[in-house]
Amino acid sequence: MSLLFDIICGVKNIRIKENVLVGVGMAVPTLALLAFGSAILLHGWRESYNDEQSDLDSHAELYLTSILGFADEMTRLDLDSDCSRANPAPDGCERRAPGGGMRPPPRPPNAPEMPWSREKRALLPGICRGFERVTMSSVGSTAFEIVDSQGRRLYANATWPAKPGLCGAIPLAPPLGDGFLRTARADGGAAFRARNVRIVSVGALLLIFLIALLLSVATYILHLLRHERRNVQAKTDFIDNVSHELKTPLAGIHLNAELLSQNRVSSEEQRKGAFAAILVETDRLTGMIDNLLQFSRLEQGRYKYDIKKFNLAEFVDMQSERQAIAAISGGRASVSLKGKRTVVCADMGALRQIGINLVTNAVKYSSGPIDIEVDGCEIRYMDRGSGVPPDEEERIFERFHRVDNSLTRTAGGSGIGLSLARSLARGMGGDVSYSRREGGGSVFTLRLKPAEGS
Repeated sequence: MSLLFDIICGVKNIRIKENVLVGVGMAVPTLALLAFGSAILLHGWRESYNDEQSDLDSHAELYLTSILGFADEMTRLDLDSDCSRANPAPDGCERRAPGGGMRPPPRPPNAPEMPWSREKRALLPGICRGFERVTMSSVGSTAFEIVDSQGRRLYANATWPAKPGLCGAIPLAPPLGDGFLRTARADGGAAFRARNVRIVSVGALLLIFLIALLLSVATYILHLLRHERRNVQAKTDFIDNVSHELKTPLAGIHLNAELLSQNRVSSEEQRKGAFAAILVETDRLTGMIDNLLQFSRLEQGRYKYDIKKFNLAEFVDMQSERQAIAAISGGRASVSLKGKRTVVCADMGALRQIGINLVTNAVKYSSGPIDIEVDGCEIRYMDRGSGVPPDEEERIFERFHRVDNSLTRTAGGSGIGLSLARSLARGMGGDVSYSRREGGGSVFTLRLKPAEGS
């Protein structure tokens, strides 16, 4: 995954800013989903519009058919149309209920003009009201009106809305005059609009949810990629640091061993100094290897704790412990006991390793005295160094992490000491935390689990 991310970013040849990559990686699928979802919503709205228009047109045709049937029944209407005089019933007209009269088909828009006579206008309201009385159930939800060719209203039923909205229309047919029969919803299309609003709202909410889900997944994946890339870089730095740290004591051991083997040491005092240097570098190398082995066991879950009850102050005050602390710190560390002496449950070997790591850290990053204070079930390791930047206070406990400033570039270390100390402490039910020391410096506090009844 990190290799793929590196290839995409071109980290070897072309440095692309991460924020640009993140923006493109999230914008492209988001815009694609937005376009696809909008197209679906638009298509659904058009389909609903077309269905409503088709339904209104069907109502218009049905109403006109019924009205023409009533007109055939009312023989007082002037039936001098081309259909009634020139076309026989079987070819051009059809018999329709309720009156059983002859009804011509709807008149095409390009047919010759068929003006309205005064008699037709006078009879039209009666025809329409008769149609309404018989078909009131179907007319109730869909209103209709009849207009002439100039758009002047000739008749409108009582439910025709002031603002009709979407309308259906069909041209009039003989024996009626020129014009159209128009249909509309009695509520002005409010129900249709409300239904469309609900459909669009639900679709929009679903689209927003999908986009939010996509952005969340993309953000999470990019976070994993960044985290994996950071881990790979940290492991690479760790290998470099460890290699450098191992070479340093080995170089000292090799140099002093070469002087001794070639008899290039002129005095007994120099000989003893060479042996002492070899022992110091050997101890240093052993400590580093122990750290690596313990870290490996913790990472694999194979570290076994030997938990015992003991007095914490007495353990730290032991002569061997004091000597170990003094040896690590070059005599700069001093131990003080305060408060009550608490019995804790811990692994002495792990506790000793934590102390070595924290004292070693204080030695590397400070030049003044190191104060070790035991109070109850806490041990505080305090130095007078430059401290840790605020944005790095939690990251210093991450594995392989080292604060990238001038101080850490000159100090040695593999980047696992503090991480190992916290992992060992938490494995025993305790913890290691960092805080700033008043007057400058750092305080690393080791808290252990007190024994029951202590």
